[in-house]
Amino acid sequence: MVTAPRERPFSAVAGLVLGGVAARHDVTLDVLEDLHVALDTLLEHEEGERDLTVVLRLAAGNVEVSVGPFEPGVVAELDEEAGEELSLRRLLDAVVDDVTVGERDDGCWVELRKGYLLASEAGS
Repeated sequence: MVTAPRERPFSAVAGLVLGGVAARHDVTLDVLEDLHVALDTLLEHEEGERDLTVVLRLAAGNVEVSVGPFEPGVVAELDEEAGEELSLRRLLDAVVDDVTVGERDDGCWVELRKGYLLASEAGS
């Protein structure tokens, strides 16, 4: 888990942690890149004042990333159907396997899930 201010230089820390943990668990570069794109895209759409927390879990061939809390505007964008335009929802649906929005005590959180093979298995 990493908590940092929402300003752009600090959000890069979340990406570094994601990369470090994924590398230690032999996640492929393709999966890591998709998760970076998803995380960066979410952070670009958020203008809130509160610190942002990113929680990373690896289990049973899945990388799960929880990000929040988000302001209602981002949640509204995610609730829209993915149409023809390049919306936040459409982009996230393209790079991760599952996107859900959940309500917690401190606000709305976005849950991203991406399945993966171990890098050592991907080449075989």
